[in-house]
Amino acid sequence: MTWLWLPLLMVMALWFWPRAFARAVSGRVEGFLTANRAEMEPGDAVTLCVTLVNRSWMPIPLAEVEIELPPQLSFHREQAARLGQVALSVLPRRQADIQFTAYGWRRGPATPIQIRAALSEGMGLLDTDIVLENRVSLAVRPRQKRVEHRFHLAPSGWMTRESRAFPDETALRSVRPYAYGDPVRHIHWRASARLGQLMIKEFFTTKAPDWAIVLSAQATEPYWLGGLHPDTFDAMCEQALAIAQWLTRGGGRVYFATNAACGNRQRATIAWLSAEGVASLLAHAQPVATCDLDMLTTALARSPSSPRHWIVLSPFGESAARSRMSRFGVQVAWISVRPFVEEDGQDVAMGASHDAKG
Repeated sequence: MTWLWLPLLMVMALWFWPRAFARAVSGRVEGFLTANRAEMEPGDAVTLCVTLVNRSWMPIPLAEVEIELPPQLSFHREQAARLGQVALSVLPRRQADIQFTAYGWRRGPATPIQIRAALSEGMGLLDTDIVLENRVSLAVRPRQKRVEHRFHLAPSGWMTRESRAFPDETALRSVRPYAYGDPVRHIHWRASARLGQLMIKEFFTTKAPDWAIVLSAQATEPYWLGGLHPDTFDAMCEQALAIAQWLTRGGGRVYFATNAACGNRQRATIAWLSAEGVASLLAHAQPVATCDLDMLTTALARSPSSPRHWIVLSPFGESAARSRMSRFGVQVAWISVRPFVEEDGQDVAMGASHDAKG
């Protein structure tokens, strides 16, 4: 009659084991997502690492990890593949690292990256979901392209920028006391006689163009009524970066202003930036305006270091805005980017390339 107890014991085991497993791993299994870089170019690879830490004494027979990428990333270099899955087992008191290889697909901040993990006792009777911490802050820069518009740089369209290594002796900046090794020809004799000690001239150099790039993300009037189409804004960012690289091809910086929301900034950005700085800023820019174009240009014109030549990129025509900018006394080159709609290809759900190490 003992064999009659075997089915009962098996049923009790099937009922007890999943609940004992869930209780053993509850609060003792944690994980997080990291990346090996913060910014990337379109087509560049980034390694996303999912770390599972089992702090319990219970082995995990099956752990299923699923990661869903934002539109800015793809698991395939040639097509949009945003879903990656992997299954593994984790021994007691051990850590497992799962590496996914993703590629930059389109410009913008790569957020949010959705990640889920489910722990199974091995028989598929009860799954335990755990929350993984996302430690990734990733953004994709605009694509590199040639500048589509040529701008005539007049001799008055250049500004002076300080450089001690290669001074330009045609632009005097200031004077300072003589130091050992200073060229004798740079001694300012009149200032030396007036101050009673040898004074040396300091100079500027002329390398940085006196141009400002204005990128407007305003799509409606008023500006808060709607956002700009992502494809249109990406095209504007690509042109803005191409112009910045062309203006700073000899070194130096360019005055960059935009009303687009960039990262955690909820106001307009106006700053001197290098081409690398412009690319980094545009990687985090979003097609949402924080103020209207008129307010942005007014703040730019009031800046003490505002250049006299502006390049404005906007989805609007120049007829109305140019008349408002004429009162600032600046020369404006207007680039109007027309909105367009491109059919998005369907995302391909495919397994991501990964390496699992337990």
